Amino acid sequence: MPSTRKRLARGRRAVMAAFAGAVLVLTAAQVPAHADESNWSSYDGNQARVRSGVYSVTIGGASYEVARGTDDNVWFRYNGGSWNQLNGDPATRTTSPPRIIEFPPGRAMTVVRGLDGEIWYSQVNNGALNSWTPWTRLPAGANAIGSPLLTLSPATGALMIEVPNANRVLSYTFLNNYPGGLTSYGWTVDNHVLLGTNATDLEGDSQIAIYGTEYYNSVLRNFITGSDHRVWRETLNPSTGAVLHLEEVNGGAECTTGVAAAHLGSQTTVVAPGQTGFAEQQRVLIACVGNDGYVWESMSSDGGLTFDGWRHPSGTLAPSVSTPAIAPTPFSSNTWTLNVRWNGARDSLFPGDSIVAKVIR
Repeated sequence: MPSTRKRLARGRRAVMAAFAGAVLVLTAAQVPAHADESNWSSYDGNQARVRSGVYSVTIGGASYEVARGTDDNVWFRYNGGSWNQLNGDPATRTTSPPRIIEFPPGRAMTVVRGLDGEIWYSQVNNGALNSWTPWTRLPAGANAIGSPLLTLSPATGALMIEVPNANRVLSYTFLNNYPGGLTSYGWTVDNHVLLGTNATDLEGDSQIAIYGTEYYNSVLRNFITGSDHRVWRETLNPSTGAVLHLEEVNGGAECTTGVAAAHLGSQTTVVAPGQTGFAEQQRVLIACVGNDGYVWESMSSDGGLTFDGWRHPSGTLAPSVSTPAIAPTPFSSNTWTLNVRWNGARDSLFPGDSIVAKVIR
């Protein structure tokens, strides 16, 4: 078996290789759609118009959702209610999708890329009242050109934040919940992967925390679009962020957006073999927009190591120009909800820039 260093070197060369002159399509044969999917329908009763998918977290039975509005502000919705500018602030601006996560435990946190290229966060005080803390900037040096990836480290409990930087590689930091408050010690650059070549495919890449059966331990997995438009899986040490392995996701997909990813089961605790919920949490769904302009998806039952092939979701083809978003369906143990920013110029079934979604088992 080659060393980790050699595997990473080969992977990085592959990602960084030029992909000139190619027609960007999904190169592998499409596999059949899942039989157990709902139809596409409006996600929010046709309320909002957006420039991103909707990112969500469920805490204590209540849902917290954020999206980038057409005014480039961060919009928030609590528990399926109406959309409002987050904290009632009309001056917040971002050109990237906002992200949301439970951190510290029991509290929603929204994280955005500011117009200054730095990363900012706000914590909820009262979701029902749309009350949030003032925006706080993480230490300077992110140089972000895309939206942040957020995951709780199962090793330390810290929040790992990764962003695509101006050199089209990832920078990361850990935000620690110390007794004196939230603390970060600056940014580290991960040069293993050269990311996509335009703003669209830099946005919306994803990271999950999962039990890695190949390491007999918890790991973090990034799902990202490389400069060759292929989908890559980067496995990280959850304590340090060090790269353990880099490999192209099987199936031959080529994407024009970032890659959405989510696993089922607990979103706050990694489940090990033999524990209740292990098989459920090992189920991972990923999605992107292919070069035909429509959403594609693929599913894993082994924690994101292998996938069952790429397919369009069942029913009407779903056109979009933004990375889809995926989350476990609230109050369901075995389904995801996949939502997209609908491209009305390609299909008038739904209004352009509306949020359209389906449930997948």
